[in-house]
Amino acid sequence: MSFFDNYTIIFLVGDDMKKIEKIENLDEEVKKEENETTSKPKKKRKKKIKKSIFILSLVFLILLIVGSAIFVREYQKSTLKSIKRHYTTFVEMSKDTNLFDKSHKKIGTVTKGFSFELDKMNIKDINDSYFPIKDTDYYLYYKDTKKGGEIKKEEENSNYLVFNQNIEGDSFTFYQNDKKVLSIQKKLSFPILFSDEKYYYVSYLNQLFGVKKDKKIKVVEKENTKDTESSYVPIFYYDTILPTCSDVNCVPTQTVKDNVAKLLENGYHSITKEDYIRYMNGYVRLKEKSFLLTTREVTDEVKAIADEYKVTFEVFQDDDGLKFQSSNKKSTREDDKNSVNRYQLKRYTTTLNVLRMANGEDVVETEPVQTTRKIGVPVLNYHFFYDPNGGEACNESICLTVQKFREHLEYLKNNGYTALTMKEFVKWIYGEIDVPEKSVLITVDDGAMGTGAHNGNKLIPLLEEYKMHATLFLIAGWWKIDNYRSDYLEIQSHTYNMHQYGSCGKGELVCANYEEAKKDLETSLIEIKDNTSFCYPFYSYDDEAIQAIKDLGFKVAFAGGNRNATRNSNKYIVPRYPILSDITLSRFKEIVG
Repeated sequence: MSFFDNYTIIFLVGDDMKKIEKIENLDEEVKKEENETTSKPKKKRKKKIKKSIFILSLVFLILLIVGSAIFVREYQKSTLKSIKRHYTTFVEMSKDTNLFDKSHKKIGTVTKGFSFELDKMNIKDINDSYFPIKDTDYYLYYKDTKKGGEIKKEEENSNYLVFNQNIEGDSFTFYQNDKKVLSIQKKLSFPILFSDEKYYYVSYLNQLFGVKKDKKIKVVEKENTKDTESSYVPIFYYDTILPTCSDVNCVPTQTVKDNVAKLLENGYHSITKEDYIRYMNGYVRLKEKSFLLTTREVTDEVKAIADEYKVTFEVFQDDDGLKFQSSNKKSTREDDKNSVNRYQLKRYTTTLNVLRMANGEDVVETEPVQTTRKIGVPVLNYHFFYDPNGGEACNESICLTVQKFREHLEYLKNNGYTALTMKEFVKWIYGEIDVPEKSVLITVDDGAMGTGAHNGNKLIPLLEEYKMHATLFLIAGWWKIDNYRSDYLEIQSHTYNMHQYGSCGKGELVCANYEEAKKDLETSLIEIKDNTSFCYPFYSYDDEAIQAIKDLGFKVAFAGGNRNATRNSNKYIVPRYPILSDITLSRFKEIVG
């Protein structure tokens, strides 16, 4: 471009300024239009970005909400599983922890390892995180528990009576084996089961706890039982127990068994040395009819008896704090602890005397003197009893009035006679024990008129009144044994259904062959359940009958004879004195010696 060209332009511009301004304005409009054209996509992008951010934020929020919901759900699910896993019927504390009430407020503490039985509960959600303890309003937090073994319910000592006293307090600390296991801050009251120098013992949560004797615990009177406490304890002392004995201080094993069996049959129960020491210190109330068995040494023989009859034989040591005297008197809390009364049983002690001892009587025993009378025991044989003053009659020679029978028992009692049990008689005739010089054996045959509850009941009341033992030989197929129950009447076999004359003209037992006789006797034993002794119907027997009796294990069998039984008597034809209706008192005195 030349110099003039430039000026020309300048001239033109300067000449026509309006046009230039128009051109400039046009240029600005073009630029503005261009700017507007380029800004529209930018705004769209911004809007798009904002929308995207909003959508992303919304998605994130949704994911956060969903994620939180899933987390909460899984947490609840996991926690619920954990709660259910911890819940069992029996739980053990996994650590030292707290007890709670219904509001989950702490009301006590419990030590690690202690166990509870839980109440039944239906766990539905995580709010069921506190477990109710059975039979209480206490709760445990689930994380403090783990599965435990079944709690063996603490049985209260069956020999003890609960005290008529309670312990009360605003808070309690409970101990087991001298270790604190549980504490509760709550007003409670418990009957005292027993105590010792340090604790009161109570039953709580089906367990036995000790509560320390201190000033915070009050003892209040409360009638918990109306049962009577035993005022004495018979202590039986056996110096030596052996299968067979010769020494007077040795008691045969079978005799000890019979003594224990008789005590148990009469409702007495064995206690332990620990029970007795607690009793002497006033820490327990013993039930009536408690007895204590003691010996010099617990041998295998003694252990076998204890196991068989579920009793305890104890040996006292110097450090037990008690010393004994064989006074043959009952022991009481008033006894001097350096001379506690006890009964010493001898080889010749009778079961009757054992029962007298158990009853708390003073028993004077002397060793039987070996005399001619000693080796013979009169066996008295009665049959029927009736009371003419009550309008009853009986024309048979074997009938006896109740007045005469009472006269006989009165004479025996007033003159120091011992009515032996059948077991005592059998031991005597076999040479296992001695019996008092004035001993008799009372037997009754059949089970007919006046002998049972169903047919007049004359026999048993008189035996019980005079405390005289007798043996009834029952025809087992004719009358039920339950008609004759008494502590003073033993039941033995008199056949099942052979108490009639047979085709041979003698008693049916004799007329029958060996197999028939044995079968009848076996049937009788199903009812009688005791084969100690047997009695021949009509006093008649033969070799086959005797063999059947032996083969069934009977130890003795009785017939007639009108003479004393001796140790030399045939054990299967033991003689007896039939007591008939015309007997006089003087004749009775001659018979019993």
